[in-house]
Amino acid sequence: MNGRFGVRAGLVAAVAVTLAGLVTGCGGGGDASGSTTIRFVWWGNEDRAKVTKAAVDLFMKDNPGITVQTEYAAYDAYFQKLSTQVAGGASPDLIQLDRATLGEYQHRHVLEDLSASVGKTIDVTGIAPALLAGGKIDGKQYAVPGGQTTQMLAYDPAVFTKAGVEPPSGPGKSWTWAQFADGLRKVGATGVAGTTDFGWAVDWFEVWLHQHGKQLYTDDGKLGFTAADLTQFWTLTGDLRAGKAVTAPEVTAKMDGSMPNSGLVTKHAGSEVNYDSSLSAYLSSYGPGIKAAPLPSDGPASGMAAMPPVTFAVAQRSAHKDAAAKLLSFLVNDPEAGKLLGVARGLPPNTAIREQVCGTAQAATKAVCDYEKSVADRIGPATGLWPTGSAAIKRDFQRVYDDVIFGRTSVADGAARLVQTAQQSLGS
Repeated sequence: MNGRFGVRAGLVAAVAVTLAGLVTGCGGGGDASGSTTIRFVWWGNEDRAKVTKAAVDLFMKDNPGITVQTEYAAYDAYFQKLSTQVAGGASPDLIQLDRATLGEYQHRHVLEDLSASVGKTIDVTGIAPALLAGGKIDGKQYAVPGGQTTQMLAYDPAVFTKAGVEPPSGPGKSWTWAQFADGLRKVGATGVAGTTDFGWAVDWFEVWLHQHGKQLYTDDGKLGFTAADLTQFWTLTGDLRAGKAVTAPEVTAKMDGSMPNSGLVTKHAGSEVNYDSSLSAYLSSYGPGIKAAPLPSDGPASGMAAMPPVTFAVAQRSAHKDAAAKLLSFLVNDPEAGKLLGVARGLPPNTAIREQVCGTAQAATKAVCDYEKSVADRIGPATGLWPTGSAAIKRDFQRVYDDVIFGRTSVADGAARLVQTAQQSLGS
């Protein structure tokens, strides 16, 4: 999980980010010797931090005139601090974002348009166009993918074997929702929930929508689902909860995108829906036995997609945009940096680096490479950038679901409330 999509605290007040357009950002600085100092920030766990710092050290060795200061935190804390820094005119130079926040920060004029740097300072020739599009807004390249990921079910084989359940594994293998539910109930009968309740995250609702020929957001940034759609999805998870196939509300409510609060890592569940960019974190936090299986579906549309787990963007107010862009390109394209980073942010976005990394992969890196290879025939193209307002919707989705699972509101009323607030967030 790497804290990559936790939203418990949500995005700090939009007004804080809006102020960014009214102040001058500090970014890094320089000294009398003419050297340049830039700041690079990201969210993630210790494993991601270790390899990222190693890659940054390599960059500084190759570029002795540039010093890079690094900072990282868990997802919620990261965005709280980033919002404050941006509003105070102290924006970092190179920023890590995701689908829910890229549009927000671009809309508030925090990000530099990198289009002019592409093909010069920033090399994107090794990135598939569909993946690269994950950093484009209105035809302009505001960010570059830091990796490629897709959805998965991370699970403990020992827990499932004890219940007599074998999740699908390997090319061409899949399971239906009925088979998935039956397996989770069997695991639940052994005393541990089959999986962490996945109704808490809008990400997994999006997968379900795509399986049903619908979408979370329309191409013009409007809401792509109805209250009836959400009622059906939350009724599904409610039925599983009633059968003890998913975690109890007390466990689900703690989900914040961090490994310490993961239902799987805390052993309250035998599996958990997530992105495969988090598989290495599960292997580190839970143990080496963790495996990955595809999500269930009842038809040819799996709902799974190849997308950037994170993107890198340069701050518009940075005093050292060229240096920040140079670091960005290095992280994405340098072979040695690719070896160091491995699958810390999913598969490398550069296909040549990806082949290099997966060709010699071991342990956690091999697990991610093998999983993506096994589901290659089920992965669709990237689902598109989420519009401005989606960060608030992501936050509200979890808050409303908490009310549903604790019985403070009905499924139907909760779904109607979420749709109403979502439309307000999107300005529609």
